[in-house]
Amino acid sequence: MQDNNVNKWIKSKERRQKILMAIKQPLTAKQIGKKTGIPADTCSYVVAKFTAMGLFTCLNPEARNSRLYWLTETGFMYQKRLCDDSNIICKYHDFPSVNWGTYGWSCYNHRSIVIKTLNGPMQPAEIKKILRVHKPNVKISANNIRDVIKLLLAKGIVQPVKICKKAHLRYELTDLGNKLKQLLIKSESIF
Repeated sequence: MQDNNVNKWIKSKERRQKILMAIKQPLTAKQIGKKTGIPADTCSYVVAKFTAMGLFTCLNPEARNSRLYWLTETGFMYQKRLCDDSNIICKYHDFPSVNWGTYGWSCYNHRSIVIKTLNGPMQPAEIKKILRVHKPNVKISANNIRDVIKLLLAKGIVQPVKICKKAHLRYELTDLGNKLKQLLIKSESIF
């Protein structure tokens, strides 16, 4: 499409503008949907259109779930143009450098919840208690949390911590885990 046609196409639907403005870091279609309030299936469709038009690129195309999308140079240009037209200051995209395949993998629901909940050396039971109080809608058992911890250990996202006079190991985030947590929390913030 020509430059003028792409601009008209973006501006012709409010949801296209919302999606383009929501991208401040690599996000999954589900995360974009939560950020914008657009249904996930509609969001996936529009993201596919943006990708086909060369405005977005998939950072982990080998993934079957939790594919991450980010702006191309052309996408940046149209986002900046949309900011200028709306008299909004276009913010600099600042996020930590991580392996996007690992980040996409960590975006899966239970994995992301465990990563976001870990805020120091904790046991799976402690994570479950915090989730029960602060996120009662989340359906995850302590056994599921143990399984997720094992997966996170294998990826180097958490590390075991032995605290003296405590019988069981605790787990805490590694540097990679803290970067992923920062990205996961930032992905939930509204514009």
